[in-house]
Amino acid sequence: MQRPHLKGTGMGVHRVTGSVLELFHALQARLRDVRVCCGDWSRVLGSSPTEKLGTTGIFLDPPYSAEAGRENALYGVEDLTVAHAVREWALAHGDNPLLRIALCGYEGEHAMSGWTCVPWKTIGGYAGQSGKTNANATRERIWFSPACLSATPLERYLFQRDQAEI
Repeated sequence: MQRPHLKGTGMGVHRVTGSVLELFHALQARLRDVRVCCGDWSRVLGSSPTEKLGTTGIFLDPPYSAEAGRENALYGVEDLTVAHAVREWALAHGDNPLLRIALCGYEGEHAMSGWTCVPWKTIGGYAGQSGKTNANATRERIWFSPACLSATPLERYLFQRDQAEI
């Protein structure tokens, strides 16, 4: 594994096209009120930790479903249907203007009428480390609920894998 290039403006995904300090200030401001929760996804999605606090962003990244064609022995506690339950919750709450929901999955895995679907590409996970091409790398999608805001150029930069795509 190579270490990131730390001199100058960096290279590849580590390349910086502006002040590093400006970038970190923007990231700090963006994440100031973020709460990160672990555990069962349904445990933290009641009204008290979400909409009763005001506008709440919810990022859901469930394990891929059986329909995505994934292995069924990846996790200590396996459930090939949890993605369906997460999608149903997201659809049931997607019209709530206080909830800005993002749901991750593979192309064709979730039908989300009225939601914005954004394709993105990974480097291929563990399969990419062996130098092999991973066809699934181009199947990644994020569906955004109607209450989500469009990203500014700086926000896209902060979360873009390849800044050259901006």
